[in-house]
Amino acid sequence: MAYADYAYYTGTYLGTAIAESDFPQLALRASQVVDNLTFGRAATDTENTNAIKNAMCAVAEELQKQDKSDGADGIASESQGNYSVSYVATSNRSKSSQTKLQDAAALWLQGTFLMFDGFNSGEYGSTIDP
Repeated sequence: MAYADYAYYTGTYLGTAIAESDFPQLALRASQVVDNLTFGRAATDTENTNAIKNAMCAVAEELQKQDKSDGADGIASESQGNYSVSYVATSNRSKSSQTKLQDAAALWLQGTFLMFDGFNSGEYGSTIDP
């Protein structure tokens, strides 16, 4: 389930980077990223609907950037004389990609407690206040 549709993306979020034909797949993936970052809370939250939709749109745009990346961001250094290229370790590049996704979502979800990595009062049967 995607949190926002293309009409929301273009009309409310005012996005222009994603083509309508590419949106459903990116939106589905972005929604999963938002679910992962919010520990599943976004799926049941009714108070932060627009923040969740905006986060999904921001993550979808970031996913598109990462998908279109030609790998040039994985190059650590490059020379021309006697041609030499050094690459960033794949694990470092993946972490950087994940951080960019988290940052895109956090812009909209900060202050909602959806990304809080502990238990909120009453959540999962807990009675402890954060």
